[in-house]
Amino acid sequence: MSRFTLSTLLLALAVAVSAQETQQTAPRDANIDMVARDLHAVGRIANLADDIARERQVMKAILDNDTRTLRMPREDGTYRWASLQREEESRVTDEKDVQRVHTEKELREITVTGDNGYRVEVLVPRKRTTFSANNRVWVRNVIVDSTGFDGKTTHQELPVNAWVSPGDATGVPLPEIGKSVKATVEVGVESGEKQAVAQVALVQAKLVDDPSSPYFPAIRRLLQVREIVAAKEINRGQLKNSTDEALLSLPGELEKRTAEMEEAARVRRQMAEMGTTTGAIAAGDATPDVTRELAEIARLSAGTLQEQADARTRLDALIRTLVPKP
Repeated sequence: MSRFTLSTLLLALAVAVSAQETQQTAPRDANIDMVARDLHAVGRIANLADDIARERQVMKAILDNDTRTLRMPREDGTYRWASLQREEESRVTDEKDVQRVHTEKELREITVTGDNGYRVEVLVPRKRTTFSANNRVWVRNVIVDSTGFDGKTTHQELPVNAWVSPGDATGVPLPEIGKSVKATVEVGVESGEKQAVAQVALVQAKLVDDPSSPYFPAIRRLLQVREIVAAKEINRGQLKNSTDEALLSLPGELEKRTAEMEEAARVRRQMAEMGTTTGAIAAGDATPDVTRELAEIARLSAGTLQEQADARTRLDALIRTLVPKP
């Protein structure tokens, strides 16, 4: 086997990895190629980032951009391969004190605004303060100003005329999902002695992907990876595995990797049988455990004298491990 210095070995490995990442396959869908490149990027972050949580926003931006692209956005804010459904994705809320009596002409108004709204809910908490019980609230109207995806604006007053007891809620469905919605709820209490608090929420619709989309499997994988990235604590191992499986689920990726591994194994067997070496490190020759060990050796080589000695020892052990057995 040819002898390499540590720097030569690392340089050759870097060139091999770079060649593997930029290797071109037969022409295919440009969007799938984009997803493959970006999943490789997320995988690299998952492998190399010291503090993976600090890279959360970068990974989310990558995944969100790819998901949006695969859904094929239109100019009006809709998508070719996804549509808003009356399922809760999130909500915008506001809570106010209620002091005006329900018989007054002008009641307390609580206003919320948000995108993709399809329902308004009024919740009356059990407690008004930490130590004070809440009182029931009268909901008279919900006044809605909505802009649709066609650009048209509508103004509606939806009558409710219902009492909501502490711990309970009432909901008012909007006639259609609005691109931009402003909802104002008129609420009051029984008398001036019975103050209350009420919470108003604008429920926002969920964007649901079309199963007939050619990109549906890829979008589903991207959303699974994003869920891991968005978690309060990112599980690095789970993220690495999920990203790799998402990559392998893309058309042709599993076959490509299998072929590369089989070819690398064939070349190594041939070299062992003939007792020869190519004198260079080719793409696929280094497995993840080898690259991690080389990275640690490189780190130790730049350290103290003892760490440099440890690096030489570990490098010798690694070389012995990689030499083909007779």
